[in-house]
Amino acid sequence: MKHDEFWTWFDSEAAPKLALREISFRKVFSYLDSLDGPLTIVETGCARAQGNWAGDGQSSVLFDRYLRASPEGSTGFAIDLDPQATTLCKTLVSERIAVLTGDSVAVLIDVAGQLKAAGRSIDLLYLDSYDVDWTNTTPSAVHHLKELVSIVGALRADTMVVVDDAPSTCRVVGNANSQFDMISLPAIGGKGTYVAEYAKQIGATPMFSHYQAGWTGMVR
Repeated sequence: MKHDEFWTWFDSEAAPKLALREISFRKVFSYLDSLDGPLTIVETGCARAQGNWAGDGQSSVLFDRYLRASPEGSTGFAIDLDPQATTLCKTLVSERIAVLTGDSVAVLIDVAGQLKAAGRSIDLLYLDSYDVDWTNTTPSAVHHLKELVSIVGALRADTMVVVDDAPSTCRVVGNANSQFDMISLPAIGGKGTYVAEYAKQIGATPMFSHYQAGWTGMVR
């Protein structure tokens, strides 16, 4: 599918403001361009402040603009635990996106049931709900794996799964030249730590690894 109107807006308005997320969002939407028919996008977390492009990526706004340029019947879901966030998000997006308030792990199960009843599946799953503490990423990383498990029944082999705040990390030690030697290879970290481990174990296909990480093949 071609989304010329979206790409004109993305290149002129969104991309210059997205900072670390620009390259991966570009890959996400380029991938969605390759899919046919009405699209379904599901995201956890939602836009919490208008215009905070570099800070949180304004994913809800991006997805809404893309869905509005997509075939009739294209829909999205945005899920957040914070009612203030969902109230604000509803003012930023169109009726193409249903903004839901609640624990994402539980709500995703309901969304999966709705999609299954309608004979639909997910084209893009975007996980970004639990704020990451960079001094202790485990709680957030575990939560995002739980999200994946709760919605896996609504995925296809070609569904793209993306985790935000998932830069690669490695271990280094200082050497005598005041430089650093790597003692481990870079691996996806942050919110994506355990989703990445799961993806590797099941043989999912890595699509990109920047500040965000993405895969297809999360189901056979």
